[in-house]
Formats: sequence, structure tokens, C-alpha cells
Amino acid sequence: MPEIAQTKNDVSHIWTRFEPRWILTGILSGIGAGFIAIGLGSFFSIHYIYREAGYPFKLIGFSWVGQHALDAGAFNSGGLAGLMTHIALSALFGFVFAQFVAEWTRKRVLLLMGALGGLAVWLFWSSMFMPSFNEAMTYLLPKPVSILLHLVFGLSFGLLIVILRPLLCRQK
Repeated sequence: MPEIAQTKNDVSHIWTRFEPRWILTGILSGIGAGFIAIGLGSFFSIHYIYREAGYPFKLIGFSWVGQHALDAGAFNSGGLAGLMTHIALSALFGFVFAQFVAEWTRKRVLLLMGALGGLAVWLFWSSMFMPSFNEAMTYLLPKPVSILLHLVFGLSFGLLIVILRPLLCRQK
């Protein structure tokens, strides 16, 4: 396939290239941001909401194993399913973000787009799609907490992708 010349103002990179290092940067940033956000959710859960660190994982895992996921006590199969789902969705966000946003994007723009991306994830995933098959999330996760956690996810994603870019990508 012939090499296609690109400029910084050209959006053809979305469809004409696949930059593995940039994609890896996005995936790792997504996973890291997912751990930061769910870690903050666990902190809130311990101190303010349910007094259990694994509750955010269990709430996500409810989609896979049902009511059993919310059983008190040990980190059960619902918690594990929630953890794996959260990691996978965080990685998917990073993959999609990196495919649609060029690696030469300015740092401030990456931070802003990360924050907006986190809020978009809240709106479409957590607020609209997830409750359609996980009703427990609608009732058990306070909306302001959900918005804050997704904003933290987006901001930490933007920060991590800015930090990891020079370590993993070739400079243009």
C-alpha cells in the first residue's frame, strides 16, 4: 500500500493509518485511568457510601452474574467480573481515543479531550446504556458520584496519555 502524506490539519489519519505505539499508549492510558477512577470509587465506597471497597466492582459485575454480585463480604465472582469488565472497557476507550486522535495533538487538547471523553462515557455508557441491562446501577450509584468518577477517568486518561506519549511513541 502506498504511503499517504499527512499534515497536522488532516483528519485522514483516522481511516488511513494504524500506529501501534500510539494505540498501545491509548490502551495503557485507558487502563491506568480506569484503575484511578475505580480506585477513587472504592475510596468513596469505603468512606461514604457502602463501607466496602469492592462494591464498585460488584456493581459493574451485576450485569454478568445478577443479584449474587452484590452479596456482602468477600470479593466474589461478581466483583471479578466487574473488575475485568471495567479494565476491558477502559482499554477499549483508550484504543478508540488513540485511533481517532492523532499522536501529535497538543497536550492541553489531549487533557481537554480526555475530560470530555470521560463525560461522554458517563452520558452514553453509564447513564443511558448500562442501566438498560443493569438496573441496580441506576438506583445504587449516586449520579453526582458517577459524573465525578467519569470526569476523573477522563482527566487522568488525558494526563496519562500526555505522560506516556514521549515514552512509547516516536516524535514527529
